[in-house]
Amino acid sequence: MKKLLSVLIISAMIMNIIAGCAVAPVTGAPAAAEPAAAPVEEAAEPAAEAAPEESEAVWEGDITDINLLLYDLRGVADNAQPILDAMNAITEKSIGVRIHVSWAGAGDYGSQLGLQIASGNQLDVVSIIPRDPGSFTSMIANGQLMDITDEIQEYAPEAYELTKDYISAMTVNGGIYGIPCYRNYGSAQYFIMRQDILEDLGLMDKAQNLTTWTEVKEIFETVKDNTDVSPYGMSAQVMLQGSIIYNNDTIADQIHYDNLGDKMHVIYCDQDGNVSLLVENEEFRKQQDMIKGWYDAGLVYKDSAVSTDHPDTIMKSGVLFSTIQGSEMGVETAKEEATGYKVYCYELGKSMLMSSNVTNFGLGIPVTAQEPEAAIRWINALYMDPVLENLLIWGIEGEDYVLNDGVASFPEGVTAENVAYHSADFMYGNYFNAYPWQGTSATFRQDAYNYLKSVDISPFLGFTANQSDINNVVTAVYSVVEEFRSSVFCGQFDDEKYNNYIAKLKTAGADEMVQVYQSQLDEWKANN
Repeated sequence: MKKLLSVLIISAMIMNIIAGCAVAPVTGAPAAAEPAAAPVEEAAEPAAEAAPEESEAVWEGDITDINLLLYDLRGVADNAQPILDAMNAITEKSIGVRIHVSWAGAGDYGSQLGLQIASGNQLDVVSIIPRDPGSFTSMIANGQLMDITDEIQEYAPEAYELTKDYISAMTVNGGIYGIPCYRNYGSAQYFIMRQDILEDLGLMDKAQNLTTWTEVKEIFETVKDNTDVSPYGMSAQVMLQGSIIYNNDTIADQIHYDNLGDKMHVIYCDQDGNVSLLVENEEFRKQQDMIKGWYDAGLVYKDSAVSTDHPDTIMKSGVLFSTIQGSEMGVETAKEEATGYKVYCYELGKSMLMSSNVTNFGLGIPVTAQEPEAAIRWINALYMDPVLENLLIWGIEGEDYVLNDGVASFPEGVTAENVAYHSADFMYGNYFNAYPWQGTSATFRQDAYNYLKSVDISPFLGFTANQSDINNVVTAVYSVVEEFRSSVFCGQFDDEKYNNYIAKLKTAGADEMVQVYQSQLDEWKANN
């Protein structure tokens, strides 16, 4: 009964939004309801042909200015001001908040975050990203995020209700320090290949029916012998590594583990809750030796260990055939947009849903925030208002995208290369309020919601380590990781370098880090 009442209350919230904005949560799962509630396409027609109407809510107080630092994955910063103006036109009237946004890409987000916070500049909302030092665990360890436990209940009750089943991943010692992007946290590891090359070389059938890593290597060798592109590439930050270890030649033979929120690829936790050092795991070493074999055979992009570019960017430049990445439903469409090539994505294995999936992307209030209440009101509006969500990810309708039966696509004459503004749906706010993008079905959001509810869940979902007591250790370990990770994870190592990596990690205090994680996990298990 309590669950049913919650569904009804949340459904009422959604209908209020629809009434105020004339835009329904788009052809996906109800924003906070179980799929058992009426699907969105039954609850309200997608507003595919109607321009959004202004909200009926009118703010009667002063306008509060807040500053945001947002992660810029797609290079939208130069053309973002019209989007921000459109969002401000809504939020100034509805919640009395006007935003000013600074943007930073993958290469400099962490440094910009640290600089602004260290300088004491007013910064009221920040992106939480998968990459240190902008990750949730890193920001917690560095004391950069504010405890918003009380504020979220008062100023963002709807966003809290929306994410309450997952927000424990951003809870440390009972305090809430961030709001995860509400999205499909279920993910898988994909072997992503340019389809044009597969077809030209007659490899399509082989790619679709892979069973062994030997067959993967054979594809690489064929590409190497018959094209001028590198068969496989990664980067220092995007590697064949997640919560899966491929420990035998048979692809289906996999070990699933929980990294307990660690983004440095140091922590390994088995299903029984035993924490150890990842690089000391024998099966992990076997996987890395496989990658080393690829590199030694000339099958890996030569600049993988030094490039700061995302593999998608490298593929887009025309010099790369394939990469392996963790991604979610709709990976083909997302990678086609990012690379400019039609790709075939072979699912290698589904990942467990763990805290690090949830903390990959979200929003937090930094300790330098001067207007935390207004910032949390704005976050709540973003998560609950489909108009704001679609503005921030897809841009302005008619200019950056058009709608056809509830599915968004580029206008005629506009492409991923020349569009003024186009971001990604998994980084901000409520992914289930976003229009599906061309290449996915009109029911994509509902399908993604159903997928989320079907994935295997780590027994330690909700645990996130507090590194604040070992901050100096974490900093020292991070320095070692930065020194060695590129070569060790990209196959450019020998036994001496691998062993030296382990030795330096231990000198930096990695064993102490493992012990702290183990102690905190044991305490968490006892209380949960």
